[in-house]
Amino acid sequence: MDKLRLAAVAGVLSVALANTAHAEVDYFEPAAAFDLAVLQPLMPLDEEAILSLDEVRDLSKQDRLHIEPASGVSNFLDALKYNLERPDVSQFDAWNAGVFWDQSMSIKWDILAVYGLTTAFGISNWDWGSSGFHFENEGWFGEDTKYGGMDKLGHAYTGYLLTEYFSQRIAHTTDANGAIVTGSILSMGLMTYIEFFDGFSGGHGFSYEDLIADGVGVGFSFLRSTVPDLADRLDFRMEYIQSDYSDFAPFTDYAGQKYVLALKLSGFENLEETPLRFVELQAGYFTQGYTDAEREAGVEQRREPYVAIGLNLNEFLGEVPEARDTLPGVAASRVFEYLQIPYTYIPTATR
Repeated sequence: MDKLRLAAVAGVLSVALANTAHAEVDYFEPAAAFDLAVLQPLMPLDEEAILSLDEVRDLSKQDRLHIEPASGVSNFLDALKYNLERPDVSQFDAWNAGVFWDQSMSIKWDILAVYGLTTAFGISNWDWGSSGFHFENEGWFGEDTKYGGMDKLGHAYTGYLLTEYFSQRIAHTTDANGAIVTGSILSMGLMTYIEFFDGFSGGHGFSYEDLIADGVGVGFSFLRSTVPDLADRLDFRMEYIQSDYSDFAPFTDYAGQKYVLALKLSGFENLEETPLRFVELQAGYFTQGYTDAEREAGVEQRREPYVAIGLNLNEFLGEVPEARDTLPGVAASRVFEYLQIPYTYIPTATR
């Protein structure tokens, strides 16, 4: 099963950018002049009372004062920055079916868009509807499998990204309590939808291995969001460098991909103040010779797990708080969390 289904993620991200124009943020910088009457229902004030601008900012950040954002570019950029920040979605004690419905409806346009894009892509690129429903035993990481297991890691990574996206979008839009449960169900639902219709594709088929890999990715996102400190210690990333056998195609060029688990030493209390906070211990996997173009070129098949010592780029970014707290800094931080930047590590195996 090729990793073209990851293109759905690109569609989701495009929806996220569109939604930032309407996103409700926790607070915005208030104007210097405002009507004190707005504050009367919220806190007692003497007629002579005067609030400083700093006090208003503090109240706003504590959710005690709602200040409408200014319109225009600054509003959009503030909303975009807010939607790129990582919210806390660890709590789900109050989750139930009603919460699931309300949270799903809060991002209904995201859900409709990703299902619509996925359906259109599946019909045009995965040959959905070209055969009767059938199953396909694809195997896992064996030498005789179609892609040497890279497709299975792609499924896991897709389920992981979708769960991260759905749960965090919910937390940015409505109540974060239970967002990780709702996000996990929405992600697994989409991946099951894809696999079901793959069963009607002559070139694919319903694969239990794919569905299990999807669940592994969804489960990893759930654990990473709910187990204390796990997100500070462990990242799941994809690296891509265009291969000699493909155009630039991050989601389909298996010869240019690597998948990485990165253990960040900065997440351990006894190391967070030492120089080791800039170090990562990585475990990765890549293959060669498993794409049609490589086979035609006579590239020998190779499945290569490896370990590496890498740089924690987010920790370096954190050394400059003035940069990290800006929109570009927040965006870079998310990129470093989900994508492995090439040439920032020393591996035990190379292509």
